[in-house]
Parts: sequence; C-alpha cells; structure tokens
Amino acid sequence: MMKQLVLFLAAGLLLLGGCNKQPEPGGGGESGGGGGEVAVSVEGSWELTSVATKASVGSVNVSVYITFGSGQFTLYQKIGEGRYTQFTGTYTLVKNTLSGKYSTDKAWGPYTVSGSGTSLTLTTAGGKEADTYKKIGSIPSSVLENLY
Repeated sequence: MMKQLVLFLAAGLLLLGGCNKQPEPGGGGESGGGGGEVAVSVEGSWELTSVATKASVGSVNVSVYITFGSGQFTLYQKIGEGRYTQFTGTYTLVKNTLSGKYSTDKAWGPYTVSGSGTSLTLTTAGGKEADTYKKIGSIPSSVLENLY
C-alpha cells in the first residue's frame, strides 16, 4: 500500500510546469489551439510542496523531486526516513493532460495540469488528489548524494 502511494505521488510530480503555447518537446503533445486553451509545459525541475487528498494517507513525510525534458522524466522520492529512490520513464503532455510510463512499463496518469511558470498543480481524475510543485533550478545535490 505504501509503495503504491509513493508511485502515485511520484506520478503526480510529473505534472509540474508553466504555461507554454508550444508542444512539449519530445512529449508527443500538441499545441494549445482551439477553445482558447493554452498548453502547459512541465519542462524543468520541480519540488513537491503540497499534497491534498480526499483520502487519509496518514502523517508520513514525503519528499519528491522530478525533472522533465524531451519526453523523459527522472523522479526522486523519499517516504519517511532513509534515502531517495530514483524512478525514470517517459511522459506525454497533450494540452493540459499529462500521462506516462515508468521504465518498468507501469503506466501512470492521466493528470490535469495547471499552474504558472513557477508553480504547478497536478489533479487526478475526479479531483481526488491535487499535488502542488514549485519550480527549482536543478535537483539538489543533497538528493543526488542520498540515493539507494
């Protein structure tokens, strides 16, 4: 159960980004044409700052960082105490819908992406969870030096 929660939170991180009218490079997305919608970009590195769920997940400390680029992501996740676990895979962003697949072939998403150039909110179908991220320059060395 805890491992599934971690994977779910990790997938949520993939939705980080800012506004951009261009397709996500390598993401297989399309531009935000029609209906006045603007495509949201997830390109760059992000840090999870808030998890809001409509289901109880307890008081477990979760730390998540993710980098998106060229249709690929790298996620760093730590649940509770210990070291970070690294996950990689691919993602697709079409307008404001993000989905992907871990390198293990496990699919995640779709998430609805909203936000600005410095913050991002990923919302699950039905609005059961909304995760908020802030844009950072790069993944901190303290994370990269603390991997399993």
